[in-house]
Amino acid sequence: MELKDILVQERKKRGWSQEELAARVQVSRQAVSKWETGDALPDLPKLLALADALRLSLDALCGREAPAEAVSPAPETPAPASKYRWVWPILCGVLAVCLLVCGVWMWSRRNTVPAEAAQAASTLPDTLTVSGVNFIGEDDDRVSFRCVPSVVSEEYTYQITFADFGGPPQTFDVSPSGGVCAGTVSVTGGGAFDVALVISSGAESRTVMLATGLGFHKGGASWTPPDT
Repeated sequence: MELKDILVQERKKRGWSQEELAARVQVSRQAVSKWETGDALPDLPKLLALADALRLSLDALCGREAPAEAVSPAPETPAPASKYRWVWPILCGVLAVCLLVCGVWMWSRRNTVPAEAAQAASTLPDTLTVSGVNFIGEDDDRVSFRCVPSVVSEEYTYQITFADFGGPPQTFDVSPSGGVCAGTVSVTGGGAFDVALVISSGAESRTVMLATGLGFHKGGASWTPPDT
């Protein structure tokens, strides 16, 4: 499925109007309408906002990750009761085991930390910054990057994302070294890219824009800092 079809499907699944989705993403209803008809594509910040609002990953939102589909078992033909009387003792035994498991599960929940408390205990700061941003083209398809996030920890995961209007975002894992996120990646599209660094801790993540309108060639690159 394409982005436009997934947007329509996920919005209607939640019972939202285009106005409601637009309010959650902080855009106009006309923008949502154009995304759903395919007349326009959201930029990277709006893609990230859509993914947060719909609680989807970027890959799922852009159609690169198919949701798991439940497979219904084939119906069974009932057997004559007289032929399968031995089934009832087995079913009673299974029921007894299920009741026992449920009892253990309910008892264990008293010592389980609620999801809300676990999220509240996250060590990921509310505000992150990135300095020392730099890009240089290795050739027409590969670009080297360097940036220094305000927090670096082995508890966190780091990814850099390149997005243009020619296709879905391209995401790459980054392994910080000495407090610096750096590497060389191959990106396709050849357009002007919006680039962001995503820092995650478990199910929680923060996104920091690094550049807009990035273009590169062998030995050089040009971009606009996001705060200008």
